[in-house]
Amino acid sequence: MNELRQFLPYVRTQKKLYLLGFIGSLFRFLIPLSVPLVVKYLFDDLLRNEVLSRSDKIGQLLLIAAIMLGAFFLIRAPMEYVRQYFLNRANNRIITALRKDAFAKVHSLDSKYFADNRSGEIGTRFFDDIEKIRGYMTALFSNVWIELVVLVCVVGLMLTLNPELTLIAVLLVGFQFVLAHVLSRKVKSTTRTVMNYRSVLSGFVLERIQGALWSKLFQSEKRDRELLDGHLDQYSRMTDRQVGLQALSLSSVNVLSDFTPFLVVAIGSLFVIDGRLTLGCLIAFFAYVDRMRGPVAALVQAIPAIAEGSVALQRIFDFMAVPVTVREKDDAKTLMRFEDAIVFDRVSFAYNGRNRVIDDVSIRIERGKTYAFVGESGGGKSTILQLITRMYDVDHGEVLIDGTNIKAYSLESLRTQLGVVTQDNFLYSTSIIENIRMAKPDATDAEVVEAARKAFAHDFITFLPNGYETAVGERGVKLSGGQKQRIALARVFLKDPAIVLLDEATSALDNESEKLVQASIERMAHTKTIVMIAHRLSTVVHADRIFVLRKGRIIESGDHKALLQMNGYYRDLYEKQKQSEQRGAE
Repeated sequence: MNELRQFLPYVRTQKKLYLLGFIGSLFRFLIPLSVPLVVKYLFDDLLRNEVLSRSDKIGQLLLIAAIMLGAFFLIRAPMEYVRQYFLNRANNRIITALRKDAFAKVHSLDSKYFADNRSGEIGTRFFDDIEKIRGYMTALFSNVWIELVVLVCVVGLMLTLNPELTLIAVLLVGFQFVLAHVLSRKVKSTTRTVMNYRSVLSGFVLERIQGALWSKLFQSEKRDRELLDGHLDQYSRMTDRQVGLQALSLSSVNVLSDFTPFLVVAIGSLFVIDGRLTLGCLIAFFAYVDRMRGPVAALVQAIPAIAEGSVALQRIFDFMAVPVTVREKDDAKTLMRFEDAIVFDRVSFAYNGRNRVIDDVSIRIERGKTYAFVGESGGGKSTILQLITRMYDVDHGEVLIDGTNIKAYSLESLRTQLGVVTQDNFLYSTSIIENIRMAKPDATDAEVVEAARKAFAHDFITFLPNGYETAVGERGVKLSGGQKQRIALARVFLKDPAIVLLDEATSALDNESEKLVQASIERMAHTKTIVMIAHRLSTVVHADRIFVLRKGRIIESGDHKALLQMNGYYRDLYEKQKQSEQRGAE
């Protein structure tokens, strides 16, 4: 029930709508309860009245029946509208609020969470799990309470007719609920297994869709289909068990529900023969017993929806409870502008808490200069940028900007000072102009075009079918690698940050694209602090200072000439790359 306690604050925000819906439901369901009492009156009182002729009696019966039916239908339709409108409106608002909070949670999580979890599994919680709550809310906050009220009213009316028969009926109904409760625990356990596996299946399908082109290139379509068949077969077996338990629960209760009226009529008939019960009372009692089956069946049928919704809520709140490791202080400062330097003071960091990727690094990156990090793969170069952007927090030591630990700054003001271009930049499946404008949502079209010109992107954009309005496809699939890099650089020019972080920004480009991107970076370097990671050492020879990383430690530093003169690790890397490029040119 912990998930219900966490969910109640959302429900309380819509208590007025739920109250209106509940009132509509009361009128909708309680008015028909008067019908059996009128039937009793007709049989026991009106028909016994010898003053009235037979035709008068029949006329009165028809008139009363017509009035009752007319009143019932006149009230039922508007009350059903009130019920449906307000309850569904409340449900929609709660689902919207949950989705907003879940999306905000996505943005609060650090890089490690996304590295450890598939996007498809996260998406399942955002869409499928939250949507499952709709049935849960309808069942728990509408149907269950209304049916319980109706059931209590029915039992109360039955007590006025005959307490003994009422006791028999209540005992049988109670046994139905006990049976339903026992079976519901198994249903809930199975539902949790099904929903967890559905997330795995969604993650697998999304991943294979994103990699469909690679499957074709490596001819792994058959293997992908075999894997999917295995997942689907497993999921089918799980859902078979789930629906089997649901069917068992419903059918078991229905057997008892069908048996109850038969037993009541049998015993009631004996009471009528003994004179302990009138025929009108028995007919009315039978009508109430039959009416009682509706709430009981509705409550039992609500069990799968409540079980599924309960599991969905648990999964959602488990996601909401994922610890946020990179937190902003309550009294966080605003970094107005970058004025002096970024300093790493004896910084150490490990992704898994054990093997250090950065080990006791101390460096100084001064404003207005260009710095480069080079070294072997896995040496910790990209981690340096992750720590500057606070995608992760250091384990030991400090990262300072202008003499203040970056943890003291608000995340928004810190990242406002940063512009990032990576080897594989993310583009949304919208237009080029919107992809560039994400760096500055209020930018004018003229500002976007100017940023594209600075990034040497304007010319190729104008040759596209719809120019700046051209849709780039999912993840920018319609653009080449060089074009995507220039779009990413245009974002940085538009944002105009003080610090630009370049992570292998040219490593995957052809020579022509690399020249254009490199020219764009050099243009940027005149007014920005540049921190770059590079595999090709030829792209960093003009850096003011180069840091050589190996196994998480700075083993050499200096400008290009100074590092060559050291005859150390950097010189070895440079000579090997130079020889490799010469062989490739031959």
